[in-house]
Amino acid sequence: MDAREHDLHLLHITGDERRSFEEKRWIFICLTLVPFISFTATYALQLTQPVQEPYVIYGYPIIMPLMIGSILWNLLGGYSRLAERVTVVILVVTALLHNLSFALQPTLPESPSFVGTASYWTLVLDATVIMLLLPARQAATLIMTLYAVCVALPWVLNFDAFRPYLLAMIRAQTVTFSVLLATLCLAWYRQRYVERAQEALMLRQLATTDLFNLSSAAPAQPGGTRRVAPQD
Repeated sequence: MDAREHDLHLLHITGDERRSFEEKRWIFICLTLVPFISFTATYALQLTQPVQEPYVIYGYPIIMPLMIGSILWNLLGGYSRLAERVTVVILVVTALLHNLSFALQPTLPESPSFVGTASYWTLVLDATVIMLLLPARQAATLIMTLYAVCVALPWVLNFDAFRPYLLAMIRAQTVTFSVLLATLCLAWYRQRYVERAQEALMLRQLATTDLFNLSSAAPAQPGGTRRVAPQD
Protein backbone atom coordinates (compact mmCIF):
# COMPACT_ATOMS: atom_id res chain seq x y z
CA MET A 1 0.00 0.00 0.00
CA ASP A 2 1.31 3.46 -0.91
CA ALA A 3 2.28 5.37 2.23
CA ARG A 4 0.64 8.48 0.78
CA GLU A 5 -2.71 6.69 0.83
CA HIS A 6 -2.52 6.18 4.60
CA ASP A 7 -4.08 8.70 6.98
CA LEU A 8 -0.80 8.98 8.93
CA HIS A 9 0.69 10.66 5.87
CA LEU A 10 -1.65 13.59 6.44
CA LEU A 11 0.10 14.40 9.75
CA HIS A 12 3.35 15.22 7.99
CA ILE A 13 2.31 17.12 4.87
CA THR A 14 3.36 20.74 4.49
CA GLY A 15 3.50 23.49 1.90
CA ASP A 16 1.41 23.21 -1.27
CA GLU A 17 0.06 19.77 -0.35
CA ARG A 18 -1.22 21.08 3.00
CA ARG A 19 -2.85 24.06 1.27
CA SER A 20 -4.48 21.67 -1.20
CA PHE A 21 -6.13 19.73 1.62
CA GLU A 22 -7.24 22.95 3.30
CA GLU A 23 -8.86 24.17 0.09
CA LYS A 24 -10.59 20.82 -0.37
CA ARG A 25 -12.04 21.02 3.13
CA TRP A 26 -13.62 24.42 2.44
CA ILE A 27 -15.03 23.17 -0.85
CA PHE A 28 -16.65 20.29 1.04
CA ILE A 29 -18.11 22.73 3.55
CA CYS A 30 -19.70 24.83 0.79
CA LEU A 31 -20.97 21.76 -1.08
CA THR A 32 -22.59 20.52 2.13
CA LEU A 33 -23.87 23.78 3.60
CA VAL A 34 -25.80 24.94 0.55
CA PRO A 35 -27.72 21.63 0.10
CA PHE A 36 -28.33 21.52 3.86
CA ILE A 37 -30.11 24.88 3.69
CA SER A 38 -32.08 23.67 0.67
CA PHE A 39 -32.99 20.38 2.40
CA THR A 40 -34.16 22.23 5.50
CA ALA A 41 -36.41 24.55 3.50
CA THR A 42 -37.76 21.69 1.38
CA TYR A 43 -38.52 19.57 4.44
CA ALA A 44 -40.34 22.47 6.13
CA LEU A 45 -42.44 23.05 3.01
CA GLN A 46 -43.21 19.36 2.57
CA LEU A 47 -44.67 19.20 6.07
CA THR A 48 -47.32 21.71 5.00
CA GLN A 49 -48.23 19.99 1.72
CA PRO A 50 -51.26 17.67 1.39
CA VAL A 51 -49.24 15.32 -0.87
CA GLN A 52 -45.89 14.52 0.68
CA GLU A 53 -42.88 12.88 -0.95
CA PRO A 54 -41.80 9.84 1.12
CA TYR A 55 -38.10 10.34 0.43
CA VAL A 56 -38.22 13.89 1.79
CA ILE A 57 -40.34 13.07 4.84
CA TYR A 58 -38.38 9.98 5.92
CA GLY A 59 -35.01 10.45 4.26
CA TYR A 60 -34.14 14.06 5.03
CA PRO A 61 -34.25 13.63 8.84
CA ILE A 62 -31.54 10.98 8.41
CA ILE A 63 -29.45 12.84 5.85
CA MET A 64 -29.41 16.26 7.52
CA PRO A 65 -27.65 15.14 10.75
CA LEU A 66 -24.98 13.50 8.57
CA MET A 67 -24.54 16.78 6.73
CA ILE A 68 -24.19 18.68 10.01
CA GLY A 69 -21.58 16.16 11.16
CA SER A 70 -19.66 16.58 7.90
CA ILE A 71 -19.67 20.38 8.20
CA LEU A 72 -18.44 20.26 11.81
CA TRP A 73 -15.79 17.65 10.95
CA ASN A 74 -14.34 19.87 8.24
CA LEU A 75 -14.63 23.08 10.28
CA LEU A 76 -12.62 21.46 13.07
CA GLY A 77 -9.88 20.52 10.62
CA GLY A 78 -10.68 16.85 10.31
CA TYR A 79 -9.63 14.99 7.20
CA SER A 80 -9.33 11.30 6.46
CA ARG A 81 -9.08 9.18 3.34
CA LEU A 82 -11.27 6.61 5.08
CA ALA A 83 -13.86 9.34 5.64
CA GLU A 84 -13.69 10.09 1.91
CA ARG A 85 -14.48 6.48 1.03
CA VAL A 86 -17.35 6.36 3.53
CA THR A 87 -18.68 9.61 2.05
CA VAL A 88 -18.63 8.12 -1.46
CA VAL A 89 -20.66 5.13 -0.25
CA ILE A 90 -23.19 7.42 1.48
CA LEU A 91 -23.54 9.55 -1.66
CA VAL A 92 -24.15 6.50 -3.86
CA VAL A 93 -26.74 5.11 -1.44
CA THR A 94 -28.46 8.50 -1.17
CA ALA A 95 -28.77 8.85 -4.95
CA LEU A 96 -30.06 5.29 -5.30
CA LEU A 97 -32.64 5.66 -2.52
CA HIS A 98 -33.99 8.94 -3.91
CA ASN A 99 -34.36 7.52 -7.40
CA LEU A 100 -35.82 4.29 -6.03
CA SER A 101 -38.42 6.29 -4.11
CA PHE A 102 -39.21 8.28 -7.25
CA ALA A 103 -39.62 5.07 -9.27
CA LEU A 104 -41.86 3.28 -6.77
CA GLN A 105 -43.96 6.20 -5.50
CA PRO A 106 -43.75 8.99 -8.07
CA THR A 107 -45.52 12.29 -7.59
CA LEU A 108 -46.58 12.89 -11.19
CA PRO A 109 -48.48 15.95 -12.45
CA GLU A 110 -51.65 15.78 -14.53
CA SER A 111 -49.87 17.12 -17.59
CA PRO A 112 -47.70 14.46 -19.27
CA SER A 113 -45.34 17.12 -20.60
CA PHE A 114 -43.53 17.57 -17.28
CA VAL A 115 -42.15 15.40 -14.50
CA GLY A 116 -40.32 16.35 -11.32
CA THR A 117 -36.56 15.86 -11.57
CA ALA A 118 -35.52 16.28 -7.94
CA SER A 119 -34.09 12.76 -7.80
CA TYR A 120 -31.93 13.43 -10.87
CA TRP A 121 -30.59 16.65 -9.38
CA THR A 122 -29.70 14.67 -6.27
CA LEU A 123 -27.72 12.39 -8.58
CA VAL A 124 -25.96 15.40 -10.16
CA LEU A 125 -25.06 16.92 -6.78
CA ASP A 126 -23.76 13.61 -5.41
CA ALA A 127 -21.80 12.99 -8.60
CA THR A 128 -20.12 16.40 -8.30
CA VAL A 129 -18.88 15.59 -4.80
CA ILE A 130 -17.74 12.11 -5.91
CA MET A 131 -15.60 13.75 -8.60
CA LEU A 132 -13.77 15.68 -5.88
CA LEU A 133 -13.18 12.55 -3.81
CA LEU A 134 -12.03 10.08 -6.48
CA PRO A 135 -9.60 10.15 -9.41
CA ALA A 136 -11.24 11.12 -12.70
CA ARG A 137 -11.26 7.62 -14.19
CA GLN A 138 -12.72 5.95 -11.09
CA ALA A 139 -15.26 8.73 -10.64
CA ALA A 140 -16.39 8.52 -14.28
CA THR A 141 -16.89 4.75 -14.07
CA LEU A 142 -18.85 4.96 -10.83
CA ILE A 143 -21.00 7.91 -11.92
CA MET A 144 -21.92 6.44 -15.31
CA THR A 145 -22.86 3.16 -13.65
CA LEU A 146 -24.93 5.02 -11.06
CA TYR A 147 -26.62 7.07 -13.78
CA ALA A 148 -27.53 3.95 -15.78
CA VAL A 149 -29.10 2.33 -12.71
CA CYS A 150 -31.06 5.46 -11.74
CA VAL A 151 -32.35 5.91 -15.30
CA ALA A 152 -33.45 2.28 -15.54
CA LEU A 153 -35.30 2.16 -12.22
CA PRO A 154 -38.56 3.89 -13.33
CA TRP A 155 -38.85 1.77 -16.48
CA VAL A 156 -38.03 -1.52 -14.79
CA LEU A 157 -40.02 -1.10 -11.57
CA ASN A 158 -43.00 1.03 -12.61
CA PHE A 159 -43.24 1.16 -16.39
CA ASP A 160 -47.03 1.54 -16.56
CA ALA A 161 -47.01 4.65 -14.35
CA PHE A 162 -44.30 6.39 -16.39
CA ARG A 163 -45.43 5.37 -19.88
CA PRO A 164 -47.70 8.44 -20.36
CA TYR A 165 -44.71 10.64 -19.42
CA LEU A 166 -42.30 9.02 -21.87
CA LEU A 167 -41.16 12.19 -23.65
CA ALA A 168 -40.87 14.20 -20.44
CA MET A 169 -38.82 11.42 -18.81
CA ILE A 170 -36.50 11.12 -21.81
CA ARG A 171 -35.99 14.89 -21.76
CA ALA A 172 -35.19 14.90 -18.03
CA GLN A 173 -32.82 11.94 -18.31
CA THR A 174 -31.07 13.44 -21.33
CA VAL A 175 -30.53 16.77 -19.56
CA THR A 176 -29.14 14.92 -16.55
CA PHE A 177 -26.74 12.99 -18.78
CA SER A 178 -25.58 16.21 -20.46
CA VAL A 179 -24.86 17.88 -17.11
CA LEU A 180 -22.97 14.83 -15.84
CA LEU A 181 -20.96 14.56 -19.04
CA ALA A 182 -19.99 18.24 -18.93
CA THR A 183 -18.96 17.92 -15.28
CA LEU A 184 -16.90 14.81 -16.02
CA CYS A 185 -15.13 16.62 -18.86
CA LEU A 186 -14.26 19.47 -16.50
CA ALA A 187 -12.99 16.99 -13.91
CA TRP A 188 -10.82 15.26 -16.52
CA TYR A 189 -9.44 18.59 -17.74
CA ARG A 190 -8.68 19.66 -14.17
CA GLN A 191 -6.77 16.46 -13.49
CA ARG A 192 -4.77 16.78 -16.72
CA TYR A 193 -3.99 20.43 -15.91
CA VAL A 194 -2.78 19.47 -12.43
CA GLU A 195 -0.63 16.64 -13.78
CA ARG A 196 1.02 18.89 -16.37
CA ALA A 197 1.58 21.63 -13.80
CA GLN A 198 3.26 19.12 -11.51
CA GLU A 199 5.45 17.86 -14.36
CA ALA A 200 6.47 21.43 -15.24
CA LEU A 201 7.29 22.17 -11.59
CA MET A 202 9.36 19.00 -11.33
CA LEU A 203 11.33 19.83 -14.49
CA ARG A 204 11.96 23.36 -13.23
CA GLN A 205 13.20 22.03 -9.89
CA LEU A 206 15.47 19.53 -11.63
CA ALA A 207 16.90 22.25 -13.87
CA THR A 208 17.57 24.50 -10.87
CA THR A 209 19.23 21.61 -8.99
CA ASP A 210 21.46 20.76 -11.97
CA LEU A 211 22.59 24.38 -12.36
CA PHE A 212 23.38 24.56 -8.64
CA ASN A 213 25.37 21.33 -8.78
CA LEU A 214 27.35 22.50 -11.81
CA SER A 215 28.22 25.80 -10.18
CA SER A 216 29.25 24.03 -6.98
CA ALA A 217 31.40 21.49 -8.85
CA ALA A 218 33.36 24.09 -10.86
CA PRO A 219 36.88 24.41 -9.27
CA ALA A 220 37.88 27.87 -8.08
CA GLN A 221 41.26 29.14 -9.41
CA PRO A 222 43.61 31.27 -7.29
CA GLY A 223 43.43 34.94 -8.12
CA GLY A 224 40.33 34.41 -10.20
CA THR A 225 42.37 33.41 -13.31
CA ARG A 226 41.81 30.40 -15.47
CA ARG A 227 44.60 27.88 -16.03
CA VAL A 228 45.56 27.59 -19.69
CA ALA A 229 46.94 24.27 -20.91
CA PRO A 230 50.47 24.51 -22.38
CA GLN A 231 50.74 24.34 -26.17
CA ASP A 232 53.30 22.31 -28.09
